[in-house]
Amino acid sequence: MHGYRNGCYRNTCWSWFAIGLLAMLGCQPRVELAYREREDTQKLPAAHQEDIRKYLFEYYGTAGTPRWMRPLPDAGAELEPVRRRDHLVLGQQVYFLRCAQCHGVTGDGNGPAAAYLLPKPRDYRKGTFKFTSTPRGSRPRRSDLARTIRLGAKGTSMPAFRWLTEQEREAVLDYVIMLSQRGQLEIELIRECELELEESDRLAADVVAERVTEIAAAWTEAEGQTVLPITHEVPNTPESVQLGRQAFMSRGCAKCHGENGKGQTEWLSPEFLAQQQSLPAEQRQQLNQDDWGQIAPAADLTAGMLHGGRRPVDIYRRIHSGINGTPMPGFADALGEEPDTIWHLVHYIMSVVRGDAVAKEAQAIVNQDPS
Repeated sequence: MHGYRNGCYRNTCWSWFAIGLLAMLGCQPRVELAYREREDTQKLPAAHQEDIRKYLFEYYGTAGTPRWMRPLPDAGAELEPVRRRDHLVLGQQVYFLRCAQCHGVTGDGNGPAAAYLLPKPRDYRKGTFKFTSTPRGSRPRRSDLARTIRLGAKGTSMPAFRWLTEQEREAVLDYVIMLSQRGQLEIELIRECELELEESDRLAADVVAERVTEIAAAWTEAEGQTVLPITHEVPNTPESVQLGRQAFMSRGCAKCHGENGKGQTEWLSPEFLAQQQSLPAEQRQQLNQDDWGQIAPAADLTAGMLHGGRRPVDIYRRIHSGINGTPMPGFADALGEEPDTIWHLVHYIMSVVRGDAVAKEAQAIVNQDPS
């Protein structure tokens, strides 16, 4: 449950206000209509760069004229569309209007507004999405992304787009999935070139088709990988909350989130970071990072914001599977023999997030403890 404190949320709100004001004044940063290559692609031999560009174009077109193709089974180099062109173009239009300022034309999380936002917009290119209903390491289900588009991510710069029509939402959802699969293919082809090819070799069409098929299969498989609670939810009682607190303290949760649930959000303070830099290297605190290279502190549960949702099943999934791309581990194995403990933890976390009396009393005990 790694996230950010209230102050960062307020800063994000001010950033959105500034971006909106620039837009009204006609000064909104322009988004260049071109996909951006990975730096690793540009380090490859020229022939390999040429091949990667060729195949990315064949399967996904350009930012101005997108397409989404897949190889036909047993049909050699023949390709067929995954989605109709008019549907994909609508998704492109919605994406450029509503998403590219933050997430970038390529889906790399590096749009013109990204420099002003904390946490940073998601980089889709690895196929890694943090808040899903699937196991750690799996792709998200389509409904996971649809929920984020519809509801946003509280405490981040990702707003809710409830007012999109169903047609617009489905189209932009497909466009985001296409960008993600395009990014995954580029990564796979870079690895193929680095590990398997000599400088004079060329990428083979059948190898590329195999990679495209594997990438698509992972997304299809995710639809059947929903994490469901092992047991029915136990009653949410004060006793369950207290049992959850005991587990929180004894099972490693407090190690990152703190005994008072306030997390590691001091990591995001410029003063704290400056103070750390002033120390000798061996005395500096180890600051965990996520898969996108950003500092990833454990969330302040007392801030009242859970980026992945506040439903009991949302919190259950975070505890059970962890959070993709972050240091937040899953506890499915550690608590496999005592599944009710996950529900007790859910109830305690819900209590802390709401600021309930039971949680406040437990935190007061910690605050008064002279040790």
